[in-house]
Amino acid sequence: MDTSCSTAMAAVSENTRVLASVSICDGKTHSVKLLPAIEYVLKASDTRNEDICAVAVTNGPGSYTGLRIGVTTAKTYGYTLNVPVIGIDSLEALALSCVTSSDAAVCPVIDARNARVYAALYIGGRKVMASEAISCDELCDRLIKDHKGERIVFTGDGVASNKELFCGKLGEMFVPAPEQLSNGSPTALSLSAYRKYKAACERGDLSDMAPSRLKIDYYKKYTDDI
Repeated sequence: MDTSCSTAMAAVSENTRVLASVSICDGKTHSVKLLPAIEYVLKASDTRNEDICAVAVTNGPGSYTGLRIGVTTAKTYGYTLNVPVIGIDSLEALALSCVTSSDAAVCPVIDARNARVYAALYIGGRKVMASEAISCDELCDRLIKDHKGERIVFTGDGVASNKELFCGKLGEMFVPAPEQLSNGSPTALSLSAYRKYKAACERGDLSDMAPSRLKIDYYKKYTDDI
């Protein structure tokens, strides 16, 4: 499940194959739309509670209120079903939904208001710039300095709200992702969750995925403005 931005997403997957998914961007709060979304995908995929092996949720960065709703819901399912809970980086999930080649550069940006974003940079799915809260001007300056001349795909809800600024400062370096990809995808969430769950199973240690261990990864630099 994903509640980090305005769109709420829920999906049921088996390994990396999505069995059912739903994305809702109707202006309602996540507290209103998340549980019905979960009920829908469980019913649509004919999944019973006893079939669930793990629960995955985006745990930041993003909307603090949205993240609290998602993380609390995920932890409740984890405790109730006695299954691991997997935290997914919101920016990583956005980037995965736009990776089209081994050298594709993707900059996921989540709106933090007032021309500021939560951002990172991935090349071929590998993070090359740490996630942080940053002004759009500073982000552009850093990208120009370190990746001048490269075309970078921008995705996330921070694109639309800062498109004019990005375009003006970055020029042809700025490549906005198609609108249908800018909210992320349940498939990307499922892929990230599966990788982390599989790696933990191979280590034989799921202790880091206990519900009590899941925390909100929220950058407080711009808390007063959100």
